[in-house]
Amino acid sequence: MTAVTEAIAAPEAGAATTGVGKTGMVTTGTAPTAATASALAAYCSQRIFQPGPEVLIEGNPYRRPIGPPGAADRDFSVPATEAEFLGGGQLIAGRVLCNAYESDMILLPPAGLASAKDDFELFYGDEVRALRDAVRPGLERYAFSFLDDAVSVPPVRTLEELQAYFLAEVGGAGAPADASGSNPAVDAAAEVTGTMRLITECRRPEEAAALHLVQLALDALTEASAMARNLGGSYGVEQSELFKIFNDEFGYGVYGAKHSTIFKEMLASVGLRTDVHAYWNFYLTSSLVGVNYFNWLTEDHRGMFRYMAAVTYLEWLFAQGFADTGAMLRAVYGDRVDAKYCDEHAHIDVHHGRMTYENLLLGLARAHGELVIPELVRGIEDTKLLLRLGDADFRAQIAWADALDRHTEAGAALASSAMDDAETSTLRPDSPFCTGVYDSDRLVEITSGEADVYAWATDRPHRLGTGDVLLVPRGRLHGLKAASPEVRVTVRTVERTSR
Repeated sequence: MTAVTEAIAAPEAGAATTGVGKTGMVTTGTAPTAATASALAAYCSQRIFQPGPEVLIEGNPYRRPIGPPGAADRDFSVPATEAEFLGGGQLIAGRVLCNAYESDMILLPPAGLASAKDDFELFYGDEVRALRDAVRPGLERYAFSFLDDAVSVPPVRTLEELQAYFLAEVGGAGAPADASGSNPAVDAAAEVTGTMRLITECRRPEEAAALHLVQLALDALTEASAMARNLGGSYGVEQSELFKIFNDEFGYGVYGAKHSTIFKEMLASVGLRTDVHAYWNFYLTSSLVGVNYFNWLTEDHRGMFRYMAAVTYLEWLFAQGFADTGAMLRAVYGDRVDAKYCDEHAHIDVHHGRMTYENLLLGLARAHGELVIPELVRGIEDTKLLLRLGDADFRAQIAWADALDRHTEAGAALASSAMDDAETSTLRPDSPFCTGVYDSDRLVEITSGEADVYAWATDRPHRLGTGDVLLVPRGRLHGLKAASPEVRVTVRTVERTSR
């Protein structure tokens, strides 16, 4: 039997499902078996999912490196916990799931199909799709089960309680309702605070702002594609309301007004690439999990109530959120940036916030009653947690990437206390490049030659020379590229008493 036929055979004895979620509807599939582990190895070994020497991937939406050799050898049978949210397992699972979900979308290379015909055939081919279907349930279980343990669903049961709960939550998140009580309030002149302010205060603010745009690009360049999965069927006036929002996202059929088009224009205005997944190597773990969450809920229609509530919560927050993002980008880039995308969302999401709140969230609650209200609340609570974890991940990444010189000094100071578990490798300029994360703090030492460290999507990486030691905290995304004909790299674990 092949890896494909083994994986789609009956589950092995003892393979358990995660059961029904706390609120009783969407579940997270079955535990991986030996057969699905074999299928995962076969999936990851596909040519289009193997890393090449390039740091950025341009002109080819099918090439998506999952990880270095052996990336699929991890044990995915035990779901990741919240404490393991930024671990290497979540990054690998996130990349595989992103590939799986997007293989149901139509992606074509900007230079024409002839430029990547073989990769097109492989990405959408029977073997890769069969492997995808074999591995996806187990990886969904691995990636999303932690939400069942980490999220507590408040006892909201009635329509009136749902209204009060939602308005309290968005108000607490800095997006209160305006005087109408049904629209998110937007203050375009508000002082930039929080993560947006941290970006402006970085020593290299343009690099930090670019990394933020890269995280948005994971979804924005295919904007509303997950939403499209919920447009078919027949489920009443809520279906038509969702279509109105989808129609806005797609510019009412005018390509130049399509949100993904004006997002490309914003990227181009600050010198960033506009190809889908050009910055594949620089998507943070939390960004992949967050975007995959919405694809998961739309692939499994038992998740539609969570999805509709999650979209409602985000659309409401987006109004002020994109006003803040536009202010940050103008502070960092000045007149160079074309922030029309942010301005458009700050405007249209006032309406989308109202539409989703009144006609999706409350509309579904009215139509289906107390049976679905816990699921609606669960979607909001899931999204709150994913946003919090994502914000912490991004803040930690820019803090580390903005201070690689200091972490090189810290690495030198810690070198004598590193564990005796050295792993040594040799890199050359044509060696495969792939970013990754460590599950514990590591010291990366250059024992000969020079290497460039990529900790964000930059044309100015951090150079390490012979004898330099870089401290890489657990969960920090990075990649190494040889800057000399040959470079020897040694990686050791280090335990720190403080962080």
